[in-house]
Amino acid sequence: MRTRSPESADPIPTDGVGPAPEVSARLSPLGILARVAIVLAAAVGAAYHLIGVPGLRDIGFYYRIDLDVYRLGGSVFVDGGPLYGTMPPTLAGVGLPFTYPPLAAVVFSPMSLIPLEAAGVVLTTLSLLALLATLALTLASLGVSPRATLTWTALAAAAAALTLEPVRSTLDYGQVNILLMAFVAADCLLKKTPWPRGMLIGFVAALKLTPAAFVLFFLVRKDFRAAVTSGLSFLAAGAVGFVLTRADSWQYWTHTLFDSGRIGRAAYPPNQSITGVLARLGVDPSLRSLLWLGLSAAVLMLAAVAMHRALAAGATALALCVNALLALLVSPVSWSHHWVWVAPLLLLVGVEAYRRRSALLAAGGLASWAMFVIAPHWRLGQGRWEGTDWPLWDQLLASAYVWWAVVLLAIVVVSLGRRDVSSSEHSGHRIRLR
Repeated sequence: MRTRSPESADPIPTDGVGPAPEVSARLSPLGILARVAIVLAAAVGAAYHLIGVPGLRDIGFYYRIDLDVYRLGGSVFVDGGPLYGTMPPTLAGVGLPFTYPPLAAVVFSPMSLIPLEAAGVVLTTLSLLALLATLALTLASLGVSPRATLTWTALAAAAAALTLEPVRSTLDYGQVNILLMAFVAADCLLKKTPWPRGMLIGFVAALKLTPAAFVLFFLVRKDFRAAVTSGLSFLAAGAVGFVLTRADSWQYWTHTLFDSGRIGRAAYPPNQSITGVLARLGVDPSLRSLLWLGLSAAVLMLAAVAMHRALAAGATALALCVNALLALLVSPVSWSHHWVWVAPLLLLVGVEAYRRRSALLAAGGLASWAMFVIAPHWRLGQGRWEGTDWPLWDQLLASAYVWWAVVLLAIVVVSLGRRDVSSSEHSGHRIRLR
């Protein structure tokens, strides 16, 4: 660590970890080989999800069941039917409910006008671009430069992120989690936005409620204007939805929103949330609510401290990712494919490990990456999906994402707390990590 006076500060935001080392304009043979490998890995990963790759996935159409439900919701809106009644069956023959706010059906309606195969290609392409954009925004917030370094690092990180189960599952199901993440990241990480900051979070919260949790990011940062903008944007978007779908909006906001049974079983192992842990432990539903309140309050305090310390250290992207972990933990249902925020979070760990030349951080990052590639909750044997009287090892496997997130929050609080103690010895100077 070294200190510098505020007068010598760089004009580029560094998120408290300093700029990346400059690279030579002339690439070495190893550098050329690395770039070729990055392009190949990214191309194979994208092709795998778009059209298939011989030897890995058959060439052709891959059925995305959640996208099918989105399209059906858009079709019901176009036809004027009830969104929250009995939906038409999916292509798989399964009847699944539409669980999003009615404005989402309006947004999804263009997808109902094209074949499911084409809709899958469109959504997957947009999601891949959104993943790359989110990782690039994360690197930019860290002050990574020059632009070529940022671009190639983001592309390499995107290729690695495609191996993570939350990202894989989001693309395979035809989910919108990566798109939502990109909107939130743009609203929070861009140094300047051409729109009123907070507007995007309010808009996407009107499509799917969980992004509303990111208002906490603005509150902890004391950006109250952005927090208010988020609220106004949410109300405005919701009002548009109400005008376009009056009966469905009334049904959703007065009844459907509170019907947790439409979302799925809390004990289902992919539910990686506090509620999921308690349900799998067999806690009685009445007691479960009280325990959830207490544990959620504790996690909220832990996350708020972590976010405050991260923002004080200039680690904006880390604070945003901590906010994401909080939302995932306290939400009644956080399916494993909702955990796409681990992609930018693991990138942060990787950059910090590189800059500190820390073998311990690198090992922790690799172990975390491996855990999200393996996805332990999917490794439970047949016949163990319905029961709750599981041995301890099964409980650990079934809730691995939750344990990981809680441990990481604690590490952030403790590590940044130590950094604060160290920085107090340098009054009037800013600490900058190398």
